[in-house]
Amino acid sequence: MYKNITTNLMVASVDASVKFYQEILGLEVVASVPAKDQTLQFAILAKEAITLMLQEKNNLSEEYPILATEKIQPSITLYITVEDFETFYANTEKNYSIYTEPHATFYGAKEFAITDPDGYVLTFTEYKEG
Repeated sequence: MYKNITTNLMVASVDASVKFYQEILGLEVVASVPAKDQTLQFAILAKEAITLMLQEKNNLSEEYPILATEKIQPSITLYITVEDFETFYANTEKNYSIYTEPHATFYGAKEFAITDPDGYVLTFTEYKEG
């Protein structure tokens, strides 16, 4: 019955967030809606099995008034499985501040985390068989 679930993040600047997610995840814009000032008010980004929507705070609040807020207060994290964890971490730490240093979890994964321009936490993980 269900095919997928896609996260729509409330962001201060869709343009800045698009740039961030293009750099960190290699996502590509597959659809977007410009505002009157030609900045983006909405974008859908995708690559392989990942799809992410970004929507400007005021635009999203107009669509869903229950989400209206003075300041963006992230309340979700993005949990992203990667291949070649060590190389991905080495490349990431060169360009981004590390929020949570690499560590082993009780459930058999290696993880580290960074934050995006709006404070959403992105946790990168790799599981090893055995």
